[in-house]
Amino acid sequence: MKKILSLLSLVIFLGTIGVAQEDYSKKPETKDQDKINTLFQKGKKHKKPHIGYFLGPEFAYTQFSGNKHVFLLGINMGVTFNHWVSVGLAGYGIVNSGNLKYYTHLYDDINWKEQIANLYGGYGGLLLEFKVIPRSVVHVSFPLLIGGGGLTLMYRPDYTDKYDWGGYTTVDWDAFFIVQPGVKAEFNILKFFRIGIGVSYRYTPDLDLYLKMDEKKNQIPSNLINQFNANLSLKFGKF
Repeated sequence: MKKILSLLSLVIFLGTIGVAQEDYSKKPETKDQDKINTLFQKGKKHKKPHIGYFLGPEFAYTQFSGNKHVFLLGINMGVTFNHWVSVGLAGYGIVNSGNLKYYTHLYDDINWKEQIANLYGGYGGLLLEFKVIPRSVVHVSFPLLIGGGGLTLMYRPDYTDKYDWGGYTTVDWDAFFIVQPGVKAEFNILKFFRIGIGVSYRYTPDLDLYLKMDEKKNQIPSNLINQFNANLSLKFGKF
């Protein structure tokens, strides 16, 4: 968690550098209002309202309750209006489910047996993003994801029988609503390529997921996935 908070401080610092790059000594009527600068070249002026688009992967590190390390892989896409506002879609999935282990007891037609269930799932939805000083080489953006997702606990029995239980079996699953605001520092590398690093917070108010323990049910904490994320994004497109 300390590493993620340190990353947040770095994002704010880099965003401050981006704002400082703006030359406010120019008069409003002579200042180029539609120029995008990158690390390797200066942008061109757009005389008409500009509509861009983007597509790219995003990687995230987070922790679920119980200090379980979680890695997420996602993708986001959308359109940008006049460089300032973006509207699109984003989705993320858990990629290290094999390490997310939860112990449960299930009946195997003979007796109660301890099993190890793994957590699978993901989430996605509408992506809204507002940018500050978007034409600078380094600028700040504020993404907001609103949507839903699903999690499931599954295990694979370590035995086979006449019913062929060799596949995975679901212990429990749940769908949920999610809101994920964030802040990000973006670097204009090329006209068609950007890199972003940032921090976001994932919140879901209604997670209802259980481990079956004998004849009872042991609820997994409802705030299981309410946590900060450290994000790295790559964007390709026309900005």
